[in-house]
This record gives sequence, structure tokens and C-alpha cells, in this order.
Amino acid sequence: MIVSQSAIVPPMSARAFSVGAGQIVRVVDIDGRQPGDFVAFKADDFEVRMSQARSRVENQRVTVTQGHSLWTNTFPPEIIFTIVGDTHGAHDLLYTPCCRYALETRFGVSRDGCLEQLAKALEPWGVKPHEVPDPLNLFFDVAVDGAGGMEIRRPASVPGSSIELKAEMNCVVAISTCSVSSADRENSAYQVEILELQCASSAVTSQ
Repeated sequence: MIVSQSAIVPPMSARAFSVGAGQIVRVVDIDGRQPGDFVAFKADDFEVRMSQARSRVENQRVTVTQGHSLWTNTFPPEIIFTIVGDTHGAHDLLYTPCCRYALETRFGVSRDGCLEQLAKALEPWGVKPHEVPDPLNLFFDVAVDGAGGMEIRRPASVPGSSIELKAEMNCVVAISTCSVSSADRENSAYQVEILELQCASSAVTSQ
């Protein structure tokens, strides 16, 4: 495989990419312990998008890793991405993206969250904030207890942790680095690479 495109998603921001079927999106947590969000849409029909709920049901899991798939909101559902590599081990399918409301009410800070950042990155495609689907929460550790309660645990990814997702259709994806901060770490960046076989000729663009 070759790197078709490489880009940095800075702290507390998002970027969007066009990805061709068969290409692989590699997300690298550069400094470690940085959660983020991944959302995807079918390139020629933005009504078709990754469904967090459907991905939970089809995988029978609330976290996913290598060998699992992300599914669409269609009936019947289709696989939109397959996880083909993962050095971290588990990525959450329960939480919605953080947003200005959540940051203000839960953390006492007033700034845009992942929802706003994803919507901003997707503006060139006409996506409105309410159209941003619930994400795959990258490098995000959530525990569920026997009573159904959820607990957000300290991020455990290490510098250089990565996930690789293979597109099963032509897509537009957006990737954010979470805006939630903590006392013992600084928000950091992701490196995103679009990988393709040398024989592939499809182009990739970034907004």
C-alpha cells in the first residue's frame, strides 16, 4: 500500500476527507490518550450514513476492533467500513459526540465540541449539525456495569496507537479530536493517512 494523502487533525478540531472504495483510513493518536470521533457518509447519497446503533447490533458489541464492521442506517443495512487494523483494541459505540451544550453543562467550559467541529468540516458537502450521526468514538474507553450504568474511563491509548478502516463504498468521512480536556493531559492531534494499493488510481481530496 502507498499513502495517497496525509493530514494532521489539530487538537479540538476536525477534518473531512473523500475516500474511495477499497482505500484505507489510518488514524494515528500521535501523543496518546486522545479520544476522537469518526463519522461516515455514502459519497453519492448523504442520507446513507454510518449508524452507531446498527453497528452495535450487527457486531453484537458496544466496542469494536479489528475484524468488526461499521454499518449503514439503510434497510437492509450495508457495511460502510471494515476495521482491518487496530493497535489499541477497543473503540466505543455508545456515546454521542461531545458538543457545546455538554461541555458547558458537564465540564463548565464554553467552546465547540466534536459535534460542532464535525459539522464545520462537513460544511462543503452541505451537512447540518443535526445531520451528523453518532460516531465511532476512537480511543475512547467506556465501561458498562451489570446494572447498565456507563463509566468513562481514563483514556489508555499510547503514543502512536492507530486504527485502520477499509472503505467498502465511496465515502465522505469526518474525524475530530475531542474537545474535552483533563487535568493530567493536554489535548493533542491525530495524523490521518489515506492508504491505497499501488495499482489503484482513484484520487482523494481533503476539505
